[in-house]
Amino acid sequence: MSATFEQWLQASFDHAPPKSAKEEDWYWAEEFELFWDSLRLTDSVTVDYMTRLFLESEHLNVYSHEQVAEGIWFLIGGSSPSRSSQALLNPTVRLADRVACIHTMAEFFRSFVMPSTPGLADTDSDPFHIACYMWWHILPLRPYRETPLRGEPELHEACLVAMSKLLELRSDVCRMSALHGLNHWHERYRGSVEAMVDTFLERARDITPQIREYAVQARSGLCL
Repeated sequence: MSATFEQWLQASFDHAPPKSAKEEDWYWAEEFELFWDSLRLTDSVTVDYMTRLFLESEHLNVYSHEQVAEGIWFLIGGSSPSRSSQALLNPTVRLADRVACIHTMAEFFRSFVMPSTPGLADTDSDPFHIACYMWWHILPLRPYRETPLRGEPELHEACLVAMSKLLELRSDVCRMSALHGLNHWHERYRGSVEAMVDTFLERARDITPQIREYAVQARSGLCL
């Protein structure tokens, strides 16, 4: 039997963040695989639990922003040993469930990230800001140049829709995250990305200079 949602949540977030850049995250320890395998998580359960977390982000209020940042890298990162986000690519999991999970990511940014990140985005030194900013960069659905797309078209469409919703949020961190993601989707979805950014720049009246400059670069896929 798989671990409960509460057990999975604690296993993913209840860890002390590294004290310095030289210290590795907890999930690179030798005993990680044995610990994670003991949860007996299937990909279907993983998708279900991530969806619930994104819809019920209040569960994270007991953790520090540093812990949540570490959890984002752990769950969303395609190279994470948890392989949690890789479950979104598993065709044996219902496509509708995987698409729904991606759509709920926008709700997570609205309900948790936006209230937690007032003011300007600090994507150079704030761990939580950086993790949110890199969300669509580390997601395994990210398109890469001259390589086949990973995942069904419906998943990529869901990502584009989610990122467009992030642009509507009055949070520089949310908007930077969306623009960074759209920048990576530009090569394969140029028309959609350029239209989204154009609409954003035309309609939004509260854009900071940082966001406006980044949006212009992301519109052409020029962000690093």
